[in-house]
Amino acid sequence: MEDRLGKKDDYVTDEERFRVLVEHVSDWIWEVNENGIYTYASPQIKDILGYSPSEVIGKTPFDLMEPMEAKRIAPVFEYHLANTLPIKSLENINLHRDGHEVILETSGSPIINLEGKCIGYRGIDRDITLRKQAERRQQLLDIIEASPDFIATLDKNGNSLYYNPAARRMLGDNSGSGEANQSWLTDVIKLEGIPTAIEKGHWKGETTILQEDGEAIPVSQIIVAHKSEHGEVEFLSTIAHDITERKELEKVVYHQAHYDSLTNLPNRRLLHYKLSQLIENPADHQRFAVLFMDLDNFKEINDNLGHEIGDQLLIMMAALLKNCVEETDFVCRYGGDEFIIMLENIRTEEEAKVKAGQILEALAEPFQLDGYSLNVIGSIGISMYPNDGSDFAALIKKADNAMYRIKRTGKNNFLRDN
Repeated sequence: MEDRLGKKDDYVTDEERFRVLVEHVSDWIWEVNENGIYTYASPQIKDILGYSPSEVIGKTPFDLMEPMEAKRIAPVFEYHLANTLPIKSLENINLHRDGHEVILETSGSPIINLEGKCIGYRGIDRDITLRKQAERRQQLLDIIEASPDFIATLDKNGNSLYYNPAARRMLGDNSGSGEANQSWLTDVIKLEGIPTAIEKGHWKGETTILQEDGEAIPVSQIIVAHKSEHGEVEFLSTIAHDITERKELEKVVYHQAHYDSLTNLPNRRLLHYKLSQLIENPADHQRFAVLFMDLDNFKEINDNLGHEIGDQLLIMMAALLKNCVEETDFVCRYGGDEFIIMLENIRTEEEAKVKAGQILEALAEPFQLDGYSLNVIGSIGISMYPNDGSDFAALIKKADNAMYRIKRTGKNNFLRDN
């Protein structure tokens, strides 16, 4: 029997042994000529890329790649070919017959003929897609864990599934666990964007995160819906970026643009906006009054005692005017020693005149400033909306004209110019 078996083994050629070996390894064995054209492909290409060996014979590896990937890999192959160098673990992305990406690790050796010329390459391709995907998932997780932004996952009802460390720190939880209390997310962050994210795939907006101590942190938030192959939402993820500094800067910029730097009263820009809003969106039968006030003897005080005293007097004047009106009323430094008071919900001209009289009466008490007792008088012109005008310019002009009439006829009084 041994003789017969030995005799049988004599008939197994080296070529047959090589073929059996090649056809039973899980990797794809290939051979290309000096032009990179496949002259051989083992059957495993079917499992890896979905093609039969006969379908790739005559093609090049670059025919199985996206154009950009082929453009990246082609110079590498040409360099190795020109220098007769072996290819070692070259990672490249190929397209499966059904269109999905397959990441291969390519190794090969040059084929040298008797004249010492490289006439092609013989090598092996290993499918490393799952390994690379796992590496990328780990890299993504590392990035998420290291991110300074609030990152969380949640189900369709807003129940929390995961928080990254930054999110836990922001919420005041230092347990070190990514497991999230199921009620946390809906309790601490507004998720009005969930329905939109589910419908459209994503939502973006600004909201706040409520910390454990009750402090609200302004954030820029995005919610992304992750769907299955059938289009069903499986879970959602949210990223929220702390925009506290930006919001504080916006407040500073807004304040500088809309408030007087000396008295901290609204300036004429904010007055224009406020007045326009009242005119464009009036309540039923709403009326309001505009009082234009100028300090009659401010220039004399300013010239005699200096600008520093003058500035302090304007600051004190701003405080006096605010104390004379209701919280719903509006006091503005219009410029220099001119102030505008807008009285909301005034029903009659008489009510406006009463308020003007109260302001002048408050001025009868001298200002005590740096050892000086300063008597300040003022003139007030009144206009009424809508009787005296239906726009900003008309109302201001009407009150301004009335104020100057008072100045010409004795000062320290008020008037509505009919």
